[in-house]
Amino acid sequence: MRNMHIQWNSTDKRTGTGAMVLCGLLVLGGLAAAFAPATALAQTNTGNEARPDEPPDRAAERINEEGKKLVAAGKYEEALDKFRASLKLFPLSNAIFNVGSMLYTLHIYDESHPYLEQTLRAPLDPRQREIVINHLENVSTQLKMSHTVILVESNPPGATISLNGKELPFPTPMRVLVPYGETDITLSTPGFKPETVVLHSTRADPPKDQRIHLARDEPDAAVSVRCPSGSDVFVDGQMFGFELVRMRLLLGPHVVRCGKTEKTAAFERAVQVRAGPNAFEFGNVTK
Repeated sequence: MRNMHIQWNSTDKRTGTGAMVLCGLLVLGGLAAAFAPATALAQTNTGNEARPDEPPDRAAERINEEGKKLVAAGKYEEALDKFRASLKLFPLSNAIFNVGSMLYTLHIYDESHPYLEQTLRAPLDPRQREIVINHLENVSTQLKMSHTVILVESNPPGATISLNGKELPFPTPMRVLVPYGETDITLSTPGFKPETVVLHSTRADPPKDQRIHLARDEPDAAVSVRCPSGSDVFVDGQMFGFELVRMRLLLGPHVVRCGKTEKTAAFERAVQVRAGPNAFEFGNVTK
């Protein structure tokens, strides 16, 4: 692993108005699954792709280096495009910080926050960590009248976070910058039902940290079953009522059993529940 150092490209380090980039290559495998590109500024598509036969990690490193040269030239929006393109190819942790730094330099403070927070998960040396924390504190200072930071966790972890309908670039657990007032936090992950929590907060009554449980998402559908008049109705061995019953069942195969009546013998039918309304009619069966 190569060493990583932080380089300023401005003389004003106290207020954070200058551009700062992480130089060198530091890759955290754990960041790969977490990264999803943000969309604050439109990304151009000029030279920001891997060349033929160029491995993604090498292409990401090359494009990240190109971005650092643009920072040195004061071309911050173009540098941001490069750093984002680098992250789309391969999750370099220094490029994660560089995206955050460029967003901050361009005064897009709220969008810089998750990238700076994610940078703290890298194995930084004490001086690097101090600089990133100071950068985060500068973000909080800029937004202290309108925002605060809370920890958002989920069970299971690794859920996508959407804040007021806008997807954040990194999953739970994550320290999230939230605005005061009414704020919707939605968590989602494959195989689980999305969950939304609505926060109501003010500076005098700030929001609390959130730990959100996600229920497993087993797709189901509305089902009605009609058996002959007077018949009890069983589905998968469980009695649901008489003659006409309505319920929700998981998609897939099930077994309906209509009980014996004075006019009909008991019988079973295999059914397949599909997405959308399902109506199974056995009321006219005479056997």
